[in-house]
Amino acid sequence: MNKKRMNAMLGGITALCMACTTMSNAIVFAQDNTFEVINENTKETSKPDWESEASKDKTVFYNGQYYPLLTDGLKAAYMDTTTTGVKEIHCRPKADVGAMTHGHVADDLIIHGKGAYVSSGERDLEVDTNKFSRTTGAEDKANGQYLEKDITVTVNNLNGIAAWGERHTTHNVTLNFNDCENMHRVYFTGTTGEIDINLNNCSFNANGDENGNLKSYNSPVYSNANGKINIENCEFNGIDIAINLNHKVAGEQTIQVKNTTFTNCGLATDNGTKTYAAPIRVVASVAGSQSNLSVDNCEFIYTDGKKNCGNGDILLGDGQSGASENPGVVTLTMSETKADVMAQKKGYFGADGNVANKDNATSTTVHENEVVNKQEVTANKPVEVQPAPNSGSGSGGATVKLNPVYRAYNPNNGEHLYTVDEKEYKHVASVGWDAEGVAFMAEEEKNGQALYRVYNPNSGLHHYTLDEKEKNTLVSFGWHDEKVAWYTSKKPQSAPVYRVYNPNDGNHHYTMNKQEKDVLVSLGWQDEGLAFRTAPIEK
Repeated sequence: MNKKRMNAMLGGITALCMACTTMSNAIVFAQDNTFEVINENTKETSKPDWESEASKDKTVFYNGQYYPLLTDGLKAAYMDTTTTGVKEIHCRPKADVGAMTHGHVADDLIIHGKGAYVSSGERDLEVDTNKFSRTTGAEDKANGQYLEKDITVTVNNLNGIAAWGERHTTHNVTLNFNDCENMHRVYFTGTTGEIDINLNNCSFNANGDENGNLKSYNSPVYSNANGKINIENCEFNGIDIAINLNHKVAGEQTIQVKNTTFTNCGLATDNGTKTYAAPIRVVASVAGSQSNLSVDNCEFIYTDGKKNCGNGDILLGDGQSGASENPGVVTLTMSETKADVMAQKKGYFGADGNVANKDNATSTTVHENEVVNKQEVTANKPVEVQPAPNSGSGSGGATVKLNPVYRAYNPNNGEHLYTVDEKEYKHVASVGWDAEGVAFMAEEEKNGQALYRVYNPNSGLHHYTLDEKEKNTLVSFGWHDEKVAWYTSKKPQSAPVYRVYNPNDGNHHYTMNKQEKDVLVSLGWQDEGLAFRTAPIEK
């Protein structure tokens, strides 16, 4: 980035407000690329000042107070019986918020991680496992309470985090993790109550971070209960059983895995896992249970001569010698994914862990240009595969056409405009904008995901989002709906486009250049993580 551009972005931008100042509502954009509408007449937000003397040597902020560790903030939130609605904990950006094992959570809660990390221990938020006292904030087996209500817990941009529980109540639990790197696990046993798990733009790595810390272990995503599990834009690396859903109760468990990459998973590096190791494993263990798996636009990668242990990329059913004689139903839906799908039933493996009866399993290779329409999958017959619509024939399919997305820069307010309309691009250049050439490549509509563009007539800024709900909300507050800006790549291996936010003027900036993103963050911009993905720029 040239010096003129940097100065204009950081020092010379006219102060503008991202939301319309004539309205009583403000739009607050979170680091997970979601947003919150706050009615300024009725709600005050308590935010930390990390430059203040009170925050010295503290890493966590809750309800006006600073605390040394995340465990302290969680305890304060649990003991707080006066706050109604969602409780919010803020972490010092990029700080070590301490060791944690079984940090108790029993309320609606948002943790704003800001790139902080949980450095050691089990690193988990514990839900509905132990009885706790709201008076002492400690475990109390005699007089404490298990979970007392349905709860939703959202964690944004907190690295190394985990969640764990051995369920005791019938209350429903919803867990949302956004932009969390090197997570440990989300692991729940027990069959009471529903558990919904949503993972977006998160990673699990058996080798941990660059220093070998924050490692993930086998079965980092695990649940026995009914509920919905959505995993999107995530990465799993070096894990024997990455997604392991063993449904053990009558009812439905719905699993959607989308735009996710599995690298060197399912290798059975731990010899004890070879009878069930796979990147994705789904089992309906009891009669009356139904597990519905949908896999869309995922990739299974094996490097340096490594290969799957033999259970396929997607393993459905249980072939172990001790498996259920009367299991439930597993269904499969697939698109835009090349994978080996294996279905097993009891007796495929013997008691010694070796293959005993090959007739108790079937294998099907699904190609990227093929689909699997929703169907029950059993070990008695191969999965039925159909050509994908408009995929062409054979392994090649149709030629993909990409269109350039142009970027122009307004030196008066620091905004970058992105457009696939060459006429619009040339017009703004003719009235004083800097023409910066091709920024990204747009997919054809049939192959891509819609990216919406809205315009704020008060600030003169544009905003781009994949979230149609977010777009519609902004339009309801007076923003101009400029419809679909272009179609982004849905492939998890496509290049990431990062989004950063300038809190001084409300400007968002989008870039494929990680160095540019990091420089802006070091100078006060807020890192909002992955905005979308794009195909390589055609030269």
